[in-house]
Amino acid sequence: MQETKLRFGANYVPSKNWFYSWVNPDYDAVEADFAAIASLGVDHIRMHLRWDLFQPNETYVSEEMLSRLKKILDLAEKYRLQAEVTAFVGWMSGFWFMPSFVWDKHIVVDEDQLVSQKFFLRKLSEAVGGHKALLGVDIGNEINVYEMMMKTYTVEQGDKWISALLAETDKLFHGKVNVVGVDHQPWFADVQMSRKTLANAGAVTSVHTWVKFTGALQFGAESEEALCLQEYNAELANAYAEDPKRKVWIQEFGISPEWTAPENFKNFIRRSMLNAMRSDNLWGYTFWCSHDVSRQYKFNSLEYDLGLFDTENRLKPVGEAYKECIAAIKAGARPAALEKGIAAVIDESEPFDGWKYGKLFADNVRNGRHLQFVLSSKAEDEAYLKARGIQKLI
Repeated sequence: MQETKLRFGANYVPSKNWFYSWVNPDYDAVEADFAAIASLGVDHIRMHLRWDLFQPNETYVSEEMLSRLKKILDLAEKYRLQAEVTAFVGWMSGFWFMPSFVWDKHIVVDEDQLVSQKFFLRKLSEAVGGHKALLGVDIGNEINVYEMMMKTYTVEQGDKWISALLAETDKLFHGKVNVVGVDHQPWFADVQMSRKTLANAGAVTSVHTWVKFTGALQFGAESEEALCLQEYNAELANAYAEDPKRKVWIQEFGISPEWTAPENFKNFIRRSMLNAMRSDNLWGYTFWCSHDVSRQYKFNSLEYDLGLFDTENRLKPVGEAYKECIAAIKAGARPAALEKGIAAVIDESEPFDGWKYGKLFADNVRNGRHLQFVLSSKAEDEAYLKARGIQKLI
């Protein structure tokens, strides 16, 4: 059997009472969920705190909520699951859960907000920083979408904020896999945070590769644009990283019956995961999400059926497909080989258009080539190109 160092996981959505479960946790249900998740052959989960519950005041963090988190980490450890904990989760699946004290503030721009955020991180570190199950801290689930609340900010302000928060996180959670889990927007346009900052701050670069929200679905769920989306995002991350060996985490990816027929799920999961393995520096994959959402709650219809398991912990066909793909990769499955050593130059003098380069990437895959990317500022750096195995620029 060929060994792989890749990591496999799932974004944890509780089977019982969604993230409302933080209010009244059912630890037996959590344990059952973790037992089910572990049966997939995964090694980690990404789990989301409710910022409004953990830090209801700028100068107060709930000891009770921290205690609940520790109990859940204890259960994760029991099932040999490491947990990436997302801290400033004010946004989740279409709902806002911001603490009341932020509504007349700006969490990115206002200096007093940064002080309160660092206070939260410090209290979190004191409570669980040494826990064996803690993989690391993600400073916020798609926290960049804060802009949707009409809280505009510049890319420079976003970069400053991310850099300051991750520096504090690295200090408090030293040696952990500390990241920022933004969505696709900064990777496809010059908004919110720069790709250079995202590709260099924290331990690894995390990307969220949703075929619907990135726009890949416009080409079809079975198109190369969709099936190579993870691979393309990894190559973008590689292009903006200063370290040629910096790891890239496919932190969120998933599929919905609203986007393609369920009989296509197995091919989608296997092809997209294997294709991503053609990129250098892949850290691993974390599927969204572990469990469906109960229809007792009113959600956008998309949210109900994204889980690997249903709300009774029964493995769904999509879960079986993910489990099979993990086993196949561990057993040595690899993607079809493409010609390598070719890179396209990203022109830094013009506004970035993610699909200009995404379409070019997919066209090259169709023609048997795995394309890399190089920033125009590095296109003549021969030592850099050699370190990345690039022999030809187009």
